[in-house]
Amino acid sequence: MAPRLLWLFLIPGLFLAGAAKKTVATAKGENEDLILTVTLYLDPADVKETIGSDLDGHFIMAKVKVEPKYGKDILIDRDDFVLRSNDNGEKATPFAASQIAGRGALIIAQTEEKQKKRGWSMGGPVMIGSGGSGAGEDKDKPDPKMVNSDQENPLKKVLDSKILPEGKTDQEAAGLLFFPMEKQKMKNLELRFGGQENRISLRFKP
Repeated sequence: MAPRLLWLFLIPGLFLAGAAKKTVATAKGENEDLILTVTLYLDPADVKETIGSDLDGHFIMAKVKVEPKYGKDILIDRDDFVLRSNDNGEKATPFAASQIAGRGALIIAQTEEKQKKRGWSMGGPVMIGSGGSGAGEDKDKPDPKMVNSDQENPLKKVLDSKILPEGKTDQEAAGLLFFPMEKQKMKNLELRFGGQENRISLRFKP
């Protein structure tokens, strides 16, 4: 009886471990110039563990390694990476650090936070800088967050240090890419790199 009881406790754990792996998967491919290895992370918790923020769950993170072949010079351009969902056809290229956590991105985040606090007006959400105000709010009172919005977001510095570097190289390069995409299943995702003639296409199996 004891071995049977042991299996009753072990089997649910095995199922849970299998489910957890569905949010992380690695694929590898190559063309005439380079070898590309990519690991995708779908869980915002993995994003937070890596950069200190889950980016509100709006991004899929990719850990990328590029290895030039035969000492060739290759050009790394982040716009050559395209993440595609074969389920709904959604496509995304990776964002730069300034797009994710730059001054403009910071203002947008603050705007969304304000909207949640203020609620909705008759004409829709009240936007920062739109001239509207929430009920009972002083229109002439400056928003302290807006006053300080010219300060650099500390997250941008972290992203700049971790995002895949661009430029020509004959050495191995590695870094992160952040694709503005969410609520996708790993089995539906495809990463394409390069042009039509020398493309690498990666599919991910959890």
